[in-house]
Amino acid sequence: MVSIIIVNYKVEKELIACISSILKSEPKVSYEIIVVDNDEKKTIEKRLRNKFPQVKYMKSSKNIGYGAGNNLGAKFAKGDFLFFLNPDTTVSKDSIDILYTFMKKNHNAGMVAPLLFDPEDNVYPYQGSNAFNLISAIVVLSFFNKLFRSNIISSKFFHKKWNKRDVEEFDVVPGTAFMIRKSIFQKAGMFDEEFFLYFEEYDLAIRIKKMGYKNYIIPKAKVLHIWEASTKKRRDISRIFSQSRYYFFKKNYGRLFAFIVSLFSNLGKHELFLGFIIILTMFLGLFRIRELMPFIGDQGWYYLSARDILIYGQIPLVGIASSHPWLHQGPFWTYLLTPFLRLFNFDPVSGAYLTIILGALSIVGIYIVGSALFGKRVGIIASLLYATSPLAVYYMRFPYHTSPIPLLTIILTFSLYKITQNKFGYLPLTIFLMSVLYNFEIATVVLWGSLVSILMYKFLKERKNFRQIFNKKIIFFSLFSFLTPLLPIILYDVRNGFPHTLKFAAWSIYRAVSLFGYNSNQAFSMNKIIIMFNFLFDNFRKLIFAQSNLISFLILVALVGWAIYMLTKREKTGSYNLIFFLLLVPFIFIVLNQTPSDAYLLLFFPIVILIFSSFLDFLMNKKIIFFPVFIFILILTIGNIHFMLRNDFSFYKSSKLFTLDKRIQTSRWILNIAQNKDYNLKGKGPGSEYQSFTMNYEYLSWWLGQGPSKTNEKLKIYISESEKGIKIDNSK
Repeated sequence: MVSIIIVNYKVEKELIACISSILKSEPKVSYEIIVVDNDEKKTIEKRLRNKFPQVKYMKSSKNIGYGAGNNLGAKFAKGDFLFFLNPDTTVSKDSIDILYTFMKKNHNAGMVAPLLFDPEDNVYPYQGSNAFNLISAIVVLSFFNKLFRSNIISSKFFHKKWNKRDVEEFDVVPGTAFMIRKSIFQKAGMFDEEFFLYFEEYDLAIRIKKMGYKNYIIPKAKVLHIWEASTKKRRDISRIFSQSRYYFFKKNYGRLFAFIVSLFSNLGKHELFLGFIIILTMFLGLFRIRELMPFIGDQGWYYLSARDILIYGQIPLVGIASSHPWLHQGPFWTYLLTPFLRLFNFDPVSGAYLTIILGALSIVGIYIVGSALFGKRVGIIASLLYATSPLAVYYMRFPYHTSPIPLLTIILTFSLYKITQNKFGYLPLTIFLMSVLYNFEIATVVLWGSLVSILMYKFLKERKNFRQIFNKKIIFFSLFSFLTPLLPIILYDVRNGFPHTLKFAAWSIYRAVSLFGYNSNQAFSMNKIIIMFNFLFDNFRKLIFAQSNLISFLILVALVGWAIYMLTKREKTGSYNLIFFLLLVPFIFIVLNQTPSDAYLLLFFPIVILIFSSFLDFLMNKKIIFFPVFIFILILTIGNIHFMLRNDFSFYKSSKLFTLDKRIQTSRWILNIAQNKDYNLKGKGPGSEYQSFTMNYEYLSWWLGQGPSKTNEKLKIYISESEKGIKIDNSK
């Protein structure tokens, strides 16, 4: 007797056709049909009992997966032979008898399968296969097989030379339809129920081969298969496939094998192009970096601070002072910089290696976030535009305490996106990122406005969902995530009169009140607002297309018009609303602050690039203008790369006078003047009023062999910087 086992999931129409085809084929061998209903809503039982009273109907408690469903059916099967059959199939006449007869005559047969046809009656090209090895797994399951379909590895793996008329032995036969002795199936351990879907037949076939049996496809037995009738009704099918693939290789070949296969298998055309973009990023980051890297006094402050951690064990609780001397940046940049200084023996370029790595991670991050919010094409466009943005590359080559901001903003965007989807478990991560950002740049506090506004919207419009926030774990971890990154600053505050808490809060209120005229120097001024807009547009140009004000302005106008259009659409555009919101809220705070400062810029980079990429993708959806938009992207990319290479990665001619190479030369001159005598370094001229003015030279001269003395010395060497370059002397 043959027990035909069919696992159903949301394919009632196909299931009815499948059972009808079995009855119509009139197998000569005695048989029974067992239907295991894996559907969450059991809606087919009544119809099955009315239409096919001879069918055994079994309910699973839930959707337990394909393998587990078949195991359930097999436990109640009466036949000595089991025929596992997908519900989206129809069986040709005599097919069941042909398989049964073959198995009766061939006692060494383990799994035997029919030849599979598509609805147009064409034979599916790939049916059976060999067992995997590392090379075949990498080639067959990755982009290699798509790019080079006739490669010799895939040909041998899939038996492409098989004429599909003769019986062929395979290591693995399709799980769509195959027959097996019940005794062998049970002895092999049945299907591994850890597989929800996919790869369970590979796993079973390997066990059966190890038992000494052989697996065959019998072309005279024919089954028509409607591919993926069930799976296309699930949104998580890619995740399920990836999980099953990893589990299969981990179980049968080991964790390292599974990791390597997963790594290559997840590479598609978008990921390949992303790899090219990362290589381009590394090139633009490293090209002439020792010669052209900026190295200002504020950078020197952090280098000296990191050096003191390594040499003297002096761990700072705060970073460099802000424009208000009582208020400091956080210490995290010092902490990040320290291991790189140690790794590269205090070489000043070591900071650039760190920021270039952060830049490459930002490229990956913006691809992931762009793909999650809008699709992989937006992710690729965004990563390409970001990698070739003159302003983004400039800051990537500029190791400074603001350098991690773009990467953290990208992660924050993803976290906020999850919160907009009512996944409030991301709230602790969001708050943690906010606190970390505050450590790198106080100005990022404006991003709190975005989080607060999103939560207020949820409270007012989606109060039922908002209540999830009152989960004890969420509240605890949110508080923990807020305080932990701030511990060094809190310790500093306790010792120094709470400048980062009480004083900063009071100062923020004072600034807000001053906008309404209580302080003439801080009051709202249209002239200041115009200056702010000019400042922001100039940096928008540097970010998008540094070569042309006109083209950048036209792009800006188009983006504003498109944003208004998208926001007024009736359809739900949650992802667009989020990125517009993340741009608008900080933008309002910054414009009202009326202070043009580079400190605000980096948090805008990813958001502006994502908006621009979404706009370009929107245009590319219009097939008529797809190619012109594609060419436009190429022009922007090539134009920006040309601009950077032609201008040595700077925006002003005077910048070339103050590169790392020039400052190292200056430091050598300083040591030449000192002649191994103790000396003091002093600043002179514009900028020398700031404490950090000479700190870059202090670090470089120390790195070259003799740093300045901290005590008062007779020999004093003065440094001044102007549009003519760097000047040093030992007289006032």
